[in-house]
Amino acid sequence: KNKMLGLWAAGLMGKTGADAENYARDIVMADFEKPGDHDVVHTLLRDLAAAGKPTEEHTIRKQGERFLVEAMKQVMTEVK
Repeated sequence: KNKMLGLWAAGLMGKTGADAENYARDIVMADFEKPGDHDVVHTLLRDLAAAGKPTEEHTIRKQGERFLVEAMKQVMTEVK
């Protein structure tokens, strides 16, 4: 889920290719700072605002919910 969030945000900021992948990896690593999603959301809020793409917290959280569903589908497909 967090990788997908990172790639989504990277796209909003105009990052592509390796830059987008590296940013997504950074977002995944941000999740290890504190329990829960707050660290990831805070990082995305800060980075998007700094890139001139301010985004509401609820928008990021809603996108995360969508990506969680997608990530769960991908995991279940791989487990089969």
